[in-house]
Amino acid sequence: MQVIIDSVPYAPVCNSSARIGIAISTHNRAEVLSRALTQHMKFLPAGALVVVVDDGSKPATVVPAGVQLVRQETSLGIVASKNTCLTALMDAGCEHLFLWDDDAWPIADGWHLPYIESPEPHLAYQFLDLAGPRKLNDLAVLYSDDKYVAYTGQRGVMLYYHRSAIEKVGGFDPVYGRGMYEHSDLALRIYNAGLTTWAYGDVTGSEKLIHSLDEHEAVERSVPKPDRLALVERNVKIHNERRDTGFTGYVEYRQQRDVVITTLLTSQPDPQRGTKMTASPDMLGKWAASLRQCGRIALVDELEKAPADVELCLVPDVKMNVYFRRWLHIWQHLRDHPEYRFVWCTDGTDVEMLREPWDEMEPSKIYVGSEPKTYADTWAKQNHPERIYQEFIEAHRNNVMLNAGLLGGTRADVMAFAHGIIRLYYRIESYRFWKKEQAGAAVGDMMAFGIVAKSFGDRIVTGPRIHTVFKSDGVGKEYAFWKHK
Repeated sequence: MQVIIDSVPYAPVCNSSARIGIAISTHNRAEVLSRALTQHMKFLPAGALVVVVDDGSKPATVVPAGVQLVRQETSLGIVASKNTCLTALMDAGCEHLFLWDDDAWPIADGWHLPYIESPEPHLAYQFLDLAGPRKLNDLAVLYSDDKYVAYTGQRGVMLYYHRSAIEKVGGFDPVYGRGMYEHSDLALRIYNAGLTTWAYGDVTGSEKLIHSLDEHEAVERSVPKPDRLALVERNVKIHNERRDTGFTGYVEYRQQRDVVITTLLTSQPDPQRGTKMTASPDMLGKWAASLRQCGRIALVDELEKAPADVELCLVPDVKMNVYFRRWLHIWQHLRDHPEYRFVWCTDGTDVEMLREPWDEMEPSKIYVGSEPKTYADTWAKQNHPERIYQEFIEAHRNNVMLNAGLLGGTRADVMAFAHGIIRLYYRIESYRFWKKEQAGAAVGDMMAFGIVAKSFGDRIVTGPRIHTVFKSDGVGKEYAFWKHK
């Protein structure tokens, strides 16, 4: 049975895991877009999601009911718009992603089937040359059979991706600025990764499925010719160098942002204080007010109101040492947010940002807090009785003690660091169950933090550029990113 509501066909909910996503990017072409949407609705695959990404059109784009609109208030160009298309469809769980220009549309029922039924995870609608008397002579056919045709280049009118290809190599590279050659670059990265038979393939007979106004020179180009030529001249050099070297790097397609994350876990007693803290937004006030040019994330289990501009993320109440538990919640949060670029995890009640660190951070480095003492410390030895910690303290008694209240780096590195602490915690707790470890437990994560830091070798950075002298009330604030106690 087919269900149609307001002329839109719908698939059963049970099919949602295989959803088809159609994303159309547009800029200042309301009439062209309207015509395209009319055609899309005529030939819409059952259950398909339709998204329009408006790249700063003036006036703002209006879409009909049943179409999702994502608007970029200022025009960011083709690369950013196409990446926004990918983000919308990937985040919606779509398996088959169709990225359309606003001047092309389907002209036959089942137009999508040859694409989604193909084992090729990337194909694109192609035309060898313009339909009229003027010819470009810029493409040649490399391969042709009754199912596929492959070319020496790609037009970019309609791009099909299986989500697995995007998960593997990412999206459109911002190195191409506002656009030109970005789609060919992505096609080559997918091809060089060994996922497709040809870099620039299409299904045979696609001209009976799809119509392009560009192919018929029946529309004004959305990018003015002088701008287009300048972009081509710049970007072709980048593209061709990558083509000739077989570049296949992953490129993040989500709009990346830098964030500072803190945790305020008050549902269980603090093992160092022996009491349960009372959650209050005032506890995070100075931390929140000091942060610059970044997202502010607080992972909480009881706090219901946050300081201004702080995003509260509620985590489950877990009976677990809060100092280790925070790394579990941090890792889970980072896992769910691949759009983060640089990340700092800091204490929230005694840390303040003094200078923006973002432009000075190096992707290969991991930034940590430290204290003006070594691991040959009475408190450390007395409060971390486990054998692994005691052995670490003895082996590194002359090394500077690192402090777990500050950790910064790329999302991937911070995730790896946090997961290392979690693994160590659960290993020790398993030893305790197996009677291979004594009953007494460490009050906190300081030694675990040090052990994991050692595993990263010379990538670890600490000292006066990172933070003020611990518990000094700001000694070194002229140079430091952070003030810590």
